[in-house]
Amino acid sequence: MGNNQCDITNEEWVKGLKNDPNKFFERLFREMTPGLYRFALTYTMNEEVAEDVVQDTFMRLWTVAPSLPDNTNLSAYLYSSVKNSCLNYYKHLQVEDSNRTKLTEALIYTGSLEYEDDSGLFDKVRECLQKLPDQQRKVLEMKVFQNMSYKEIAEALDLSEGSVHTHVKRAYKSIRGSMSAICLFLCFKETFFS
Repeated sequence: MGNNQCDITNEEWVKGLKNDPNKFFERLFREMTPGLYRFALTYTMNEEVAEDVVQDTFMRLWTVAPSLPDNTNLSAYLYSSVKNSCLNYYKHLQVEDSNRTKLTEALIYTGSLEYEDDSGLFDKVRECLQKLPDQQRKVLEMKVFQNMSYKEIAEALDLSEGSVHTHVKRAYKSIRGSMSAICLFLCFKETFFS
């Protein structure tokens, strides 16, 4: 455990948590928190999240302590719990990122960039549109914003319908690729600069 690990065995820690939880829990918390915090910080790179992860880990320990087997390696248990919480934090961020990407794609598909939740996101969508090759951008804008059919676009731009389909498909693929990076950036921006 901490610096005083040699004066109390792992089994005594577990028994102490079961028999005199207040005394042993407080001591365990003081000894283990700094190392667990640094460990969580290496995963999350966010001080507040690391603190929350460590506190949540100790809250879970408090609730499961009475049922822990006497031979539980508390240090391994706590570090594993912190690691799993950090990984769950990233899974949560990925879900948020995925939802934001899906929302953005839906707005592009429907031709509406009037969603008010995150104007910065839609500035980035417009920026992505501007980065498309001219022909792809024209085709996508005609399809999405002017609600033109593939046939109408093909006639207006003197292209085959197959070329119009290809331009739309490539434009969406390009935007999806760009939006994943943008959503990740916005998620980090919200996490670190809010």
